[in-house]
Amino acid sequence: MKQVSIYVPVQITASDFRTFALFDTFQRKKLWRRPALFIAIMEVSAVLCYSRYPQEGSLLLGTILAVLGLALPLIWYLSYEHSLHTQAKKMGLLKGPRRAYTLVFQDSGIQVSSDQGKTYSPLSWSQVTQVYRRGSITYLYVGDHAYLLPHSQVQEGIDALWSLLGRHLSAGQMIASKSAA
Repeated sequence: MKQVSIYVPVQITASDFRTFALFDTFQRKKLWRRPALFIAIMEVSAVLCYSRYPQEGSLLLGTILAVLGLALPLIWYLSYEHSLHTQAKKMGLLKGPRRAYTLVFQDSGIQVSSDQGKTYSPLSWSQVTQVYRRGSITYLYVGDHAYLLPHSQVQEGIDALWSLLGRHLSAGQMIASKSAA
């Protein structure tokens, strides 16, 4: 049988990086839960202050709790967005797309080369933990490390890549969003 190779020279944009970071943080790792729980606790506490203790001091405490319950998660999110912008700037993504790495997918495994030309040890298919197909990009996770694969940069086409991935990964490892299908 003929060896199938799929070549993906990846250029990352600031938008790709931000979209990935938001997905990884809020959908994959579900880190929105703690701020949401904090908001719920603070807002319930504020409502209790307003309803059970209608004295003037309790109204002030309820207002402080309500404001803090909304302001602190908002500040956390804005700080997160700022850190994404700072990382994108350090990576040189604000100047335009940057060549990041090249992946070559074969039946024998995945070869990764950095943008500086360094070739890493081949990855075996067993090292791939999850693959997410989302809109116009696929995220390939090897442990906690992710490779971004913009569909427009897959030279043989995303369907060919997805087919190759399907031959080597379980259905549970391959997650396609409804908008990607």
